Amino acid sequence: YALMNPWREIGGNLDNYGITGDTFLVCIGDVSGKGVPAALYMAITRSAFRFIAGLGLPVEGVVARINNSFCDGNDSGMFVTMFVGCLNLDTLELNYCNAGHNPILVLSPDGKPSYLHAKPNLAAGLFEDFPYQGESITLERGSRLLIYTDGVTEAENRIKDLYGEQRLEEFARNEDATESSAQFLDNLLLSIKEFVKDNTQNDDITIMVIGV
Repeated sequence: YALMNPWREIGGNLDNYGITGDTFLVCIGDVSGKGVPAALYMAITRSAFRFIAGLGLPVEGVVARINNSFCDGNDSGMFVTMFVGCLNLDTLELNYCNAGHNPILVLSPDGKPSYLHAKPNLAAGLFEDFPYQGESITLERGSRLLIYTDGVTEAENRIKDLYGEQRLEEFARNEDATESSAQFLDNLLLSIKEFVKDNTQNDDITIMVIGV
């Protein structure tokens, strides 16, 4: 279950997923900047991902190809943080590459949350031929993945406090492990809203909740 809530009428976040055979492929990204330029860059990123993901490359290869395609003629200096994951639906092995994106939260079947380790890859669009590194983890049946953009953890209240990773982890720990992905996401949005109160949204918010 996923949601994208732009800061204004259009946003620079993207999320995409698909199933081919026994493989679930997912991508979430956050383009630098806001408004129309970010939205245009987001559309290009989404198209590039859809094309490159169909080439059968490993996840780090997908990100590397996207990176090189953006570095060529990128006079604006824009970039995109990305998380790309490939989940085998039979073995539950998750191969992933985190390119400068927020850490992904993994909830075990009993609801205990922990952040997924990420190697120090750069965001896409900064340096051509950067050697992206992929990683892998085998999930337990009944686990849940929470993938999000920094509009979640950097949501601000009136005194400029941030929602933050610790508060996000505490939220996840207190949720019912048996609730649906949709309910989990709705409860997270409510938690963020209660934290910021009457303060205005300051960034695009994209969230994806995946139960396996």
